[in-house]
Amino acid sequence: MLTPLFSQNCELVGWMQPQKFLFDTDMGYVAFVTNGHAWSARSGRWIGPVVASHVFDVDGRPVAWNPSAPLRGSGRPLRPVNVVRAVSPVRPAKPVAPLRPLKAPDLPGGWSQFSFAEWLVSSDPKPVEIVEEIVAVETADEVALVEVAEVIDGGEGGVQDDSKSSPDTVK
Repeated sequence: MLTPLFSQNCELVGWMQPQKFLFDTDMGYVAFVTNGHAWSARSGRWIGPVVASHVFDVDGRPVAWNPSAPLRGSGRPLRPVNVVRAVSPVRPAKPVAPLRPLKAPDLPGGWSQFSFAEWLVSSDPKPVEIVEEIVAVETADEVALVEVAEVIDGGEGGVQDDSKSSPDTVK
């Protein structure tokens, strides 16, 4: 049985197969749950704790909830030990749209700064970080190539003109 998950604004954001998997509203597999923690299906990284039918970010603030259980804020959880990635589940049939809760609880610590979709990728490497890493590697490679070229050229940095080569030069 799937449990609907709602945002702070009481909008349906996803579904939970209790203590097993999280799905988006299109029933796409987005996270797995092991030992009370959610892990990104995309990267396998920890994205936060799961308590009853509520999911929290890594700071302990709720991201999505279900009115079937009382929602309480918590302090920052300890990061769990990494786990083996779950096998992707069979895509479940889309359930009938649930009744929308009237109001989300107000919590002393507040709600997460992330929407459900943002939370799912919040611990994944960001595209900007990936691009920066690629540029750094490419830049390092260019620097290495320039240094190699300078050593080969004798430090002049130019290309040798074969038309002016001496008779001793082997072609």
